[in-house]
Amino acid sequence: MRLGFHLSIAGSLSLALRQARTLGCQALQIFVQNPRQWQWRPVAAAQIREFVTARRELGIGPLVIHLGYLPNLAAGEARLYRRSRERLLRELALARELEADFLVCHPGHAWPEEGGLVRAARALAQAVAQVPPPPLVLLENTAGQGRELGWRLAQLGDILEKSAVPLGLCLDTAHAYAAGYDIRRGAGVNRLLGEIAQGPGVSRIKLIHLNDSRGGLGSRVDRHQQLGQGNIGLEGFREFFSHPLINPEAVIMETPRRHRADEWHNLLVARTLMGQSLLSLN
Repeated sequence: MRLGFHLSIAGSLSLALRQARTLGCQALQIFVQNPRQWQWRPVAAAQIREFVTARRELGIGPLVIHLGYLPNLAAGEARLYRRSRERLLRELALARELEADFLVCHPGHAWPEEGGLVRAARALAQAVAQVPPPPLVLLENTAGQGRELGWRLAQLGDILEKSAVPLGLCLDTAHAYAAGYDIRRGAGVNRLLGEIAQGPGVSRIKLIHLNDSRGGLGSRVDRHQQLGQGNIGLEGFREFFSHPLINPEAVIMETPRRHRADEWHNLLVARTLMGQSLLSLN
């Protein structure tokens, strides 16, 4: 399993690669636009070429793009739904130009659930039909705040089935815990993986977002914490990673960053959890 962080592209896309190299990351996740704005800022062809060349030289991968915060693929309001579908398609197309391996997105939020699941599946099907893999689109499980979809694994399975296009899964540890899956215990991990096996299939898990949780078990509160300093804890993560079916292509941390020391701490903890040499970059 290759380790990395979600890193900032403020200044330029290639800045994230330089940060990843300094930290000794093997994988990388980024936004490709400001995640809190609808405004689209074109990325120059020269900047794309520079990024692609530098990533190849550094051997960093997989490269993961995370869809911004504003799109709601399950939206019932027509204008928001249209804007969300358009934004997904534009980010997916840019991700392909950047030679990304995956694009992660949340299912969205809606009530009643059934209509939202159908709309999310339709939006994903349309985007993937126009920009087929790579990158492979990964649906991420959620904590279930408010009317978020995807906190129950069966909902993700339903979207994947309805979409009828190639999709994968991104499993977020903090979200799973807050949604009520006690991944600190073998029984909780078995429950989580059992639901995935009965629905989308364990082989669809391509990526793990490794985050501790400030929210309690079943709290439905999405608050990330440094590894070992939240309610999952180091022993909980050891139990989680001891399961033989937990074998994604990469593990990406989205832990809070107060200063650079936090990233070094979390990277060393993650390598220890996965039994990797602290000096190994492969």
